[in-house]
Amino acid sequence: MGYPRITYNSVNIDLKMGRTGLMQLPKQEGSQNDSSSGKIETINLYGRWEYSFDAYFSRAVYYTLWAWWSWARQGKAWSFALDSAKLGSTTLDASAAAGQKVIPVAATTTFATNDVCLLKAMDNDDEFELIVIDSISAGVSVTAVSNLVYSYSSDDVLRYKDYFPSVISTNKSWLPEYTGVTDTTGKYFRYTFEFVENL
Repeated sequence: MGYPRITYNSVNIDLKMGRTGLMQLPKQEGSQNDSSSGKIETINLYGRWEYSFDAYFSRAVYYTLWAWWSWARQGKAWSFALDSAKLGSTTLDASAAAGQKVIPVAATTTFATNDVCLLKAMDNDDEFELIVIDSISAGVSVTAVSNLVYSYSSDDVLRYKDYFPSVISTNKSWLPEYTGVTDTTGKYFRYTFEFVENL
């Protein structure tokens, strides 16, 4: 297993997981209107989830992160992986049908059996699911443990659940907390990275 990793402008920065780790907030908001004819509820769905990652890092990493903040605060995209050993992301190169398990993909080299992956339609924010890989046909397809809930088409995305190839920071400031822990532990500073996917 690797480390939580930020990558920006081809620079990799490895972190240590904080107490709360990675938090994912899929949002759904709604409103209700009452009238003489009854109650109407409107549901608003959003394709962009909100994420936060609580991290510790050493003084040396703290210095390196200043350049990351200079990059991220401009709205430039970067990537985040909860595990630097799991950076797989690919697209489907043909359709995958609901009720079936086989998912044809453009590349299989970064995936392994028992990996948990996100399968996501790119033209419909409301269609996504997690799959566990049961088997792999090298360079051709992956087969899920369970049947798919939705149908997917060419160019939809399959990636590791906790790998985000392109994100944008939603942090309003760069103010890591000094922990007082000895620098040799790698937990000298603490900060919560907040981001959304760059769709």
